Formats: sequence, structure tokens, C-alpha cells
Amino acid sequence: MDTAKVKDKKVSILGSQRSALGAARLLSHFGAKVLLSEINADRFTKEKRQLLAEINAEFEFGYHSQDVLASDFVIASPGIPENVDIIQKIRAKGIPIYSEIELSSWFIEAPIIAVTGSNGKTTTVNLIHHLLQTAGYDSYLGGNVGVAASEVLLASLKDNPKKPVFVLEVSSFQLDNINTFKPKVAVILNLSPDHLDRYPTLEAYYESKLGLFRNLDKESVAVINQDDPELAQRDILAENKRYYAVSSPMGADVMLAEGVLGMMTEKGWEPIIPASALPIPGAHNLSNALAAIAAVMDFIHQPEIIAQGLITFTAVPHRIEYVGKVNGIRCYNDSKATNIASTEVAIHSFPQSIWLILGGKDKGGDFSSLIPLMERHVREVLLVGAAAEIIETQIGRSIPSSKTGTIEAAIERCLKLGKEGDILLLSPACASFDQFDNYEARGDHFRSLIKAREGWSM
Repeated sequence: MDTAKVKDKKVSILGSQRSALGAARLLSHFGAKVLLSEINADRFTKEKRQLLAEINAEFEFGYHSQDVLASDFVIASPGIPENVDIIQKIRAKGIPIYSEIELSSWFIEAPIIAVTGSNGKTTTVNLIHHLLQTAGYDSYLGGNVGVAASEVLLASLKDNPKKPVFVLEVSSFQLDNINTFKPKVAVILNLSPDHLDRYPTLEAYYESKLGLFRNLDKESVAVINQDDPELAQRDILAENKRYYAVSSPMGADVMLAEGVLGMMTEKGWEPIIPASALPIPGAHNLSNALAAIAAVMDFIHQPEIIAQGLITFTAVPHRIEYVGKVNGIRCYNDSKATNIASTEVAIHSFPQSIWLILGGKDKGGDFSSLIPLMERHVREVLLVGAAAEIIETQIGRSIPSSKTGTIEAAIERCLKLGKEGDILLLSPACASFDQFDNYEARGDHFRSLIKAREGWSM
């Protein structure tokens, strides 16, 4: 492990949320001189001050000082866009900017399985993590999935694991500032419009995702969704490619064939489990399961162990998570759906009459694209958050809608006017940052409100 990259270096970290604090702890652990610089004064808390003091890090809230421009390099939090003033000044000075994922990878000596894509990342990394654990690996799950990669790495240093593997969910924002990040297995699930408030063009967003493959070599493998139309038309530069498919299995390495999930090995086609045995429903989860199989093929060679892992997997919180019913109305938390394509998947999962909670912080998507699907499945759209008026304008009068403003009011309206057999679905198609710190906080809030209602049951 080469610590010379950071020891005694002056490093500034922009931001103070989860990945920034993890980066601060990791850098301090390896002997860097850390300055955490947060432009938002409201994010200063007693807990953060205590943590930073414990690791002897300097900090500033409410401004970025000139000290940032005296850094050897900078770690930029994923929420900070390229066009802000401080980033432009850092670039002008020629100071390198890295992501927390890049930083963490410098000290990870075990194999890395990294997963990106517009939708399905969280379920897929959790599946991969579970499959590895089932096979006896010491799997460490982190990144965009809830625990920063740096925090997971620090935890592993205490464990002294015998068979470590790091499973990382990586967003486009985290890939924007990589330099040498090179996973052993790089998985891309799909490409669909997202983050158009952040990137100048849709192509720029796609290129950011495809940056996952930038540093792969002959020791790495790229895992690619053969069904995805955007990926199908691109020439992905990687020496070793592995394809998976649900609907276009010809030539795939992992596929659904005659209702069975299976993989190609040196022995030929080997079945794993019937699709009906997968405990998480929906065609999208068949695809996620195949991606997970493709990701672990170099680590787990026995189909029966993969089968055991798939059968014992449980659903991921905040991703079409059933949270109970109230007076016969079934309620689902899909707070992880932060873009339109992800919400489409959720709507497709239910044939019943849906009360759909949409809204939050707009990311520049076209909500009118949901109209044909909502006309078939949705009884009423309940609009919340800062994007409510934008969504209302885009869907017009095609679908009954109500601007409820908050999740509490949306729940109240559904439970007052809905009937037994209806579905209440929180699938916002927006970021959460207008009213919540993150999508987990939004989903937890929804779940707690549902469980607190009179008449709630599972």
C-alpha cells in the first residue's frame, strides 16, 4: 500500500456530507493535512466539529478560503458541479481534483467490483454483495449505496479479512473526477436520461458513466447489458467483455433462457435457478440478477452456490419496498427512484390503481414521457416538493393530479379518497434535496408515516 500520495500532503475537501467526512477520516489516517471546506454554513453541526477535531482536520463552513488554493490536491464531493466558482479557481491553478472513489481506490488492494448505470445500481450491488458473502468472501459494500467507500475501506483495515472483495456503487458524479480508478470487474447496467440539470448534454452524462471503463486492462472485465439500446450502439473499448441479457440472449454469457437464469462456462450452458424462484419481482430484477451473476463469475464457479445466494436475497430498502397496508391500500417506498426511467420501472411493477407521489428537486427530466404509462396505471398523481409546478405543467390535464406539497399531505389524500386494493407508491423521479438530506431520509420519513397510521398492518 503506497501512502506517499497523501502523507504530509495538504488536501482540501469540498463539502461536508457522507463521502467528504469519509475522505477526511481516510486522509487523516494516512497522514495528510486536511482542510474540510463547506460553502453551506447550515451544514455545520456539533457532531461534524467533534469528528473533524478528533482527526486533527481544519474546517471552514460558510465560505471557501484561499487556503483551498494552496492544496496539493482537492477532493470534490459528488454534489458539487463543475461550473461553480471554487472549482473553476482550482482548475485555473492547475491543482488536481479527485473524487472520494478515486482516493479510496489508491488504498484498496483487494479486487473491486464497480457498478454504474442510470437504474438498478443499488439492487445489483446488494445482490453481488450477498452472492459473495454466500460463497464465503469478505465482501465490503460501499460507494453511492449509503456508506462511503472510504469508510468501508477504513473498516476493512481493522478486520484483516482473508478473502476481501470491495463492491462499489458508483455514480456519474463520482466518475467525473477519477484518474487511475480501475475495477477488476466494471458493470454498466443501462443508460437513460438523468441529471440533465448537471450535464450540458445527454451525451456528456452518458460519457461520464462510460468513464468506468477508462482504465481497464487485460486483468479487468467489462460487464455489459446486451438488452440496453444505448449500450448496444456503442463500441465499448475493453479487452475483456462479458454480456448479459433477458430479452436478447443470443451470444450473451449470462442469460434468461426458457424461463431459467443461467451462464455459459467451459462446460457449456449451466442453469442456475428458474426465474420464478427469484424472490424479488419484475423483469428489471431479472436483469439485475443476471448482471450480478456476470459480475461474480470470476469469484464463484459453482452454479449451486450462486443459486443459493439468489434464492436467499431480500429486497433493498427504498427500492419498491413494501412498507405495509392501511385500510386495504398497499404502500410502497421507492424513494431511490430519483429519475424518470426508474419511476417507469416502478409503475410497470403494479397493474392496480396507483396513487403516485412525484416530485422533489427537479433534475431536468421530461415528465410528459410518463403520460402513456400513467394513463394505464395511475389513478392520481400527488405532487410534492420544489418540482411540483414543473411536473404539473408537463403532464397537463392528461392525468388527474393534486399539488399536495408534502409527503404527509399526499398520504392523507390517498388514504382519504383511495379504496381497498389501491396502491400508494412513493416513486418521486426527482432528487430529495429540496426537503430531505438524501433519498434514504425521504424513504424513512414515508415509511414511518405509513407505520404510524391507524389501521396499519403488514
